[in-house]
Amino acid sequence: MELAFPRLELIGRDHAPPIVIGVGELRMKSPNEFSFVLRGTPTDMSYAHEEIRRQKENPYDGSARFRLVGIDRDGLEWSFGWTIPRIEIGEPSWKFEGEVDGLWPNDKSDTVSRDSTTEVIFLVPRSHPIARTLQRFLLKHPVQGEPRYEHVMEVLGSTIQFVYEPSRDTLSVTANHSSDLPPTHTENWLGEPLRILLGQLVYPRLVARNLGGGHSHISIRKSPTIIYNAAWVALWSTKNLSADEEAFWTAYAQLLNLIAQARDKNGQRNFEAHKITRLYEELIQVSHGSRWVWALTFASSVEGLAKMLIPEDVKPTTAESDAITLLVTHINAGTGDPWLKMIATNAVNRTAEMTTIRVLRDLKATGVVMGDQLKAWEEIRNSVMHGSLVSPYSSESEDAKLLALAAMLHALTKEILRRSAIS
Repeated sequence: MELAFPRLELIGRDHAPPIVIGVGELRMKSPNEFSFVLRGTPTDMSYAHEEIRRQKENPYDGSARFRLVGIDRDGLEWSFGWTIPRIEIGEPSWKFEGEVDGLWPNDKSDTVSRDSTTEVIFLVPRSHPIARTLQRFLLKHPVQGEPRYEHVMEVLGSTIQFVYEPSRDTLSVTANHSSDLPPTHTENWLGEPLRILLGQLVYPRLVARNLGGGHSHISIRKSPTIIYNAAWVALWSTKNLSADEEAFWTAYAQLLNLIAQARDKNGQRNFEAHKITRLYEELIQVSHGSRWVWALTFASSVEGLAKMLIPEDVKPTTAESDAITLLVTHINAGTGDPWLKMIATNAVNRTAEMTTIRVLRDLKATGVVMGDQLKAWEEIRNSVMHGSLVSPYSSESEDAKLLALAAMLHALTKEILRRSAIS
């Protein structure tokens, strides 16, 4: 798809004049790729060269990138986000081309919602197994006509509506804004539980941040393609389609509540993805990689979730502290190499810490994780983390270990949700 623009502008710093004004096209080669071509000649050559030099000399400074804006044939203003263009200096005009983040039309038409809501639309191909999951848990049987796929739930003071349209391969989610689901953050939060539950990089293709009174910010964004071999990452397996649909939506609500209530070290809401979501995203993406990369990432992700289950105020008992102090004193009083004595005392002092393995063993004792899962994690973690390779070929024993790690990841995720619900 290609959109023609009789006016495109490349801008540098805030409130600075355009580097170049010209004509061009915006191209959408795939749901995950936006590119542009701008043809024009800068009116101030020295200024243009200075801005280009500034960007090249500051490759890690996000604010040094350029921004692309334009006006289409109907007079509608568009923004396209940040870009670092490739430049061809020629006659009679220069050529700028590159990738952009997305499309933000400045829609002031009467079709803009007057309610304060966030609307997001996801691309979900009807041929993919996750479409069957959505159809199973969204199915409604009207008295007349075709089946409808929709669900409405109340979460965090907001009414959230899900509608799946197989004929369009789209899932739309609309949420009323509330104190816990405010504008801006909500458009990111609504998709995070879906990425965890479905084991796919479910990002919205279209976002409408409706601020009420006919004011709205609309964006068309990159939407990653479905990864067909990432099903084992999903917290909600397609094998669970026979389960009660309320269990699925309860899991969604628990995840959304956890994500929305989380705060950063400064006590602020998180605009970026929650740590659990980020771990699942990494696992989804490495499904394209080798079995060794799978093993490495699963083992690391299990450790990341286990650390989230370590109580912040955990301390050894008085008896444990006294025993540690006594043994450290005994080691220091003895003869021997000081360096070896330091290693020994450090090892003794670490027994007072709540380490990952201690957490996992405690969780095994309470039945949260299974013995075969913990054994698989210890074997794989201690080998792949120290450079040992796993076989590049599938085998019954190694497949069992990898599947045990996936089950362990899901068990830890559910335990985090359980604890967050009662805290």
